Amino acid sequence: MSEAGGAEVPGGSGDQPPCSPLRRTVDLCVFAPVGVAISVVEDLPGFITKGRKRVELHLGNARVVGRYVVDRGQRTLSGHLETLMGDRADAGTKAPPEEPAPRPEAPAVRPAPDPDAGAVVGQALADYDTLSASQVVRRLESLGPDELRAVQRYEASTRNRRTILNRAGQLLAGHPSAPARGNGSAPAGSTGQEADGTGSPGADG
Repeated sequence: MSEAGGAEVPGGSGDQPPCSPLRRTVDLCVFAPVGVAISVVEDLPGFITKGRKRVELHLGNARVVGRYVVDRGQRTLSGHLETLMGDRADAGTKAPPEEPAPRPEAPAVRPAPDPDAGAVVGQALADYDTLSASQVVRRLESLGPDELRAVQRYEASTRNRRTILNRAGQLLAGHPSAPARGNGSAPAGSTGQEADGTGSPGADG
């Protein structure tokens, strides 16, 4: 109880001794670590939750960035591959240069028909235009040099059958009395009819 007159009793709640340096040292070195440890133990699940959320946030950001980089790299690589394949396809399907069209060969110019040669051939070989090459060749051996030359001129200006022309040339080359072509003189012992090309068939055998 307090004394009369309202005097305070020594040791009451309002009487606190000052904190000494020793006590502050004990508080900092002993009681503070103990309190921190107790707080950590009590709040450990909250710290774990906060740490997990922070790590998951960073991992999510890293996944988004990595996916973006990978997708962009794939699109770039696909574009390069399509360009390369397109260039190769264009090179493979490129049309080869067109070769110039061959010039058409000019048709062989045949000599104009010789009426005199036609007349000689008509007298020497009847129905000459209706005979086949083999039939004409068999009958050439019975003709003289002038008649053979007439056959050559007429055949060259009409049907131009090589078989007849070659055979007539062979017979002229091997004919003993054939004069040089174009000298205009009749061979010795030949008749006037042979010289002017009007001889009858078989005159020279």
